[in-house]
Amino acid sequence: MSGLIDPTTRILSDALDGLASRQSIISSNLANIDTPGYTAKSLDFETAMQNELASMQSSPGNAAAPVGSPSADVAMKTTDSRHFSALGNAGDGSASTVAATNENIRNDGNKVDLETEMTALTQTQIKFAADSRLIEGKFAQLTTVLGGR
Repeated sequence: MSGLIDPTTRILSDALDGLASRQSIISSNLANIDTPGYTAKSLDFETAMQNELASMQSSPGNAAAPVGSPSADVAMKTTDSRHFSALGNAGDGSASTVAATNENIRNDGNKVDLETEMTALTQTQIKFAADSRLIEGKFAQLTTVLGGR
């Protein structure tokens, strides 16, 4: 099956996994909106994805890295022993999260801002829908090529 998945489909799949992880983190933040001392977390996998795409494009004679090649796996620099070593392996939630630097601390020490979280949730849902449509189009092309209707 992996021979049927081109680099674009793999990137879209990784993006969907990252967006699903982000939505889970946002949901956790919203669930803990009334927990005293809770620090909101965030997930910024776009930077890692942009760096990976740049490394794929800068490889000499390599328009896109094949699945399973070293640059097809997004390696992230770890600066703390608690950091995860890589981004997303089939939705296992291994993308590292960071505590938000939101300075809006309530009297109970909670750092979750409802408007910020709802905005992030809406943006994540829009990106997820767009990526889903793109991957759906890729599979529609594959179905057409294979003679399906």
